Amino acid sequence: MPICCYGGETSSMNEARFKPIQAEIDKGIRLVANLSNFATMERDLTELEIRFVFLKTSTGREHEYHKWQTLKTWISGHIN
Repeated sequence: MPICCYGGETSSMNEARFKPIQAEIDKGIRLVANLSNFATMERDLTELEIRFVFLKTSTGREHEYHKWQTLKTWISGHIN
């Protein structure tokens, strides 16, 4: 999951660009967990506390936006 989120926190990727990434993650989860339909998979994702890639990167981007403003590195100049 972390490699699928790479770059999504710093660059603002919209939900349409995450759909192919999310589809591959869903295929992998179905393969590993041997799930057949999405309803079963959604319940298992909730149970395992696995979030969708778009939600994970959006949350990370919001956190970094507030955190990086206080840093004394090049990124704070880039954000402001």
